[in-house]
Amino acid sequence: MASTLVVNVLDLLRRAGATKDVQVVARASEFAFGDPRIDDSTDVTVNIHLESGTGGIVATGDTRVAWSSQGRRCLRPVTGESRSDLSEIFSRETGRGQESLTDPDALPLTGDQIDFVPVVREIVLLGLPLAPLCRPDCPGLCPRCGADLATSPCGCDVRARDERWAALDELIDPLE
Repeated sequence: MASTLVVNVLDLLRRAGATKDVQVVARASEFAFGDPRIDDSTDVTVNIHLESGTGGIVATGDTRVAWSSQGRRCLRPVTGESRSDLSEIFSRETGRGQESLTDPDALPLTGDQIDFVPVVREIVLLGLPLAPLCRPDCPGLCPRCGADLATSPCGCDVRARDERWAALDELIDPLE
């Protein structure tokens, strides 16, 4: 099966300043994310603008993908859409059989095609939230009884007690 993100750039390589736009909606299974936050049946939207220059091809664009996880404080299901920006330079190798590129930050351009699957895979995975919240002010779970503090308050005393200060704590409690 040919990838929908293998882009023929022969026409761009022939003329500096030439541009090409690529819009693709592909299944997440094509990228083999291997991340439980992205379901394999989810669509990944990729928009890429290619522009050729004297040193290679500049690719800019963005990706969008839906994700689902657990909230880091409340452990409730959380969903969202991750949007990641793509910005890469592809350059031909200058030496015969050597890994020397004209731009040290450029990815090597071999042949007349660019496979964007590894590039998109990397930026999507880096763009996913590591510790999502169901909402910014999520109170989370009670550290003592595990009650969901967003739905109802619990009666636990959650003040941190240090046993070395127990004698002073006894003085404070009667004053309260």
